[in-house]
Amino acid sequence: MYGSVSGFGQTVVEIDDDIACPDCRIETGPPVVLAAPGDRLRFSSDLPPGVARDRSGNYIAGPLLGDALIAAFGPDGSYLSSHGRIGQGPGEFDSEIPLLIDVGEGDTIYAVNPPHLHTLAPRAEAALDKVSMPVLAFGAFVVLRDGIAVEAMLRTEDGITPVQILRRDGTISAGIGAVPSEAAPGEPSLRRILARSNDHVGVWSAPLNRYHLSRYGLDGEEKTRIERDFSSFRPGVGFAFGAPYQAPIRPGVSGILQDADGLLWVAVTQAPQSFTPLMPNAGRQQAEMPLPQGLDMNRFLNTTIEVLDPVAGQLLARRDFDEYVKFVRTADGGVFVFSLRADPLGGFECVVTPLSLQSG
Repeated sequence: MYGSVSGFGQTVVEIDDDIACPDCRIETGPPVVLAAPGDRLRFSSDLPPGVARDRSGNYIAGPLLGDALIAAFGPDGSYLSSHGRIGQGPGEFDSEIPLLIDVGEGDTIYAVNPPHLHTLAPRAEAALDKVSMPVLAFGAFVVLRDGIAVEAMLRTEDGITPVQILRRDGTISAGIGAVPSEAAPGEPSLRRILARSNDHVGVWSAPLNRYHLSRYGLDGEEKTRIERDFSSFRPGVGFAFGAPYQAPIRPGVSGILQDADGLLWVAVTQAPQSFTPLMPNAGRQQAEMPLPQGLDMNRFLNTTIEVLDPVAGQLLARRDFDEYVKFVRTADGGVFVFSLRADPLGGFECVVTPLSLQSG
């Protein structure tokens, strides 16, 4: 159902919980394991990685533990190259976490490591540039045709803008998604998931605690808003104390991707039905205890992925995954997810799986 919002110029699309295409289904393709050389580099659930895919089918992931932070892998998952170490010098990263990765034009790699934006050659073979940013970006960022968008809060005369549009030199060109200034930092209403539009000139944004998707232009104006009625999604006003280790995590939007056909793929994370706390009788003292290293997050999180048609205002398909999956950032609008799975040696392997929408 559509409705025009008077005075703002954006279109509001309401999508209910009925699947409009009963024959449509989300199919998985052959998985690829990113083969990190364990003697030099390894994946860890303590530093959840981001993964991007360039136009040649190579994968770039980071952070990893070992003698580098970013690694490139071939289309078959074979290790190609790595780059980056902790330090203050040219091409070095201030810290190992967070490290946000995306691929831009010419397969140039962009990595955000607060408070810097790093540019690397294709396949992470060399550092190209490092510029300072006026904000600290910790949670989400995407590369656009004429800049980047980062989740970073700034107070303005209009309130708090949780997302900033930055130029390639790191300066701010616009803020988007203003909320009232009395909102407390750390509230779920201020956290944002980001994705680029399929034309690479707009930004899709969603708060963690509401299934509302908004498309913004580079001028910071909201163009489209999708309000999704998801029966098992109950908007939260705060984070469950101790979640996801001592209490079931509340459902939240954890990823957005717009594919080459303009369809929106949305990931919602929630606790599995078999959830059991890591420590019983959750309390503040226990919740603040150090957690064991190498926790398998699939024990605490499941993921539902839905496909939405933003033009028709319809839910096309839905699929549940009994693990924590995240979208791979793709340069060509392809749909891939990745997950960390415990391996027989007590570590973790990164498994990339292609997704497709099939009908009939």
